[in-house]
Amino acid sequence: MWPEKSATWDYLGAAESLDDFAMMYATDKALAVGAEFVVIEKGGADSDIQFFKVSRADPYGLIPADPRVESGGSAGATTAAAPQEFMQEQSIAAVWRAMYSNIFFFGRVTGTAFLTFLALIFLAKWGFGAW
Repeated sequence: MWPEKSATWDYLGAAESLDDFAMMYATDKALAVGAEFVVIEKGGADSDIQFFKVSRADPYGLIPADPRVESGGSAGATTAAAPQEFMQEQSIAAVWRAMYSNIFFFGRVTGTAFLTFLALIFLAKWGFGAW
């Protein structure tokens, strides 16, 4: 739920639309009036993100909510990141991981090729008496 940032999916399910899913979530979790939450479609880069606020509790009613960043007034309060920022941070981290894994891959390939070259020189020199 908003504004807490969770490292795992809080609620998984399938529905025809994000609105239907939000209604299922609000009903199943018995959210109070005024509660705000975020629904993120789990579909990769084209995922849709929508913000909802509970407008009434029995029967449940939802209204769209604006994305926001919460911050407390005290010095110890932390700022919660908006889901778009969280998703952007994750995608940037994925790019860095891919870049480093490619660098390490090419380093391993280069190292293997160099060691193979040295092994062939060793065989040619001492195994066959070349040079």
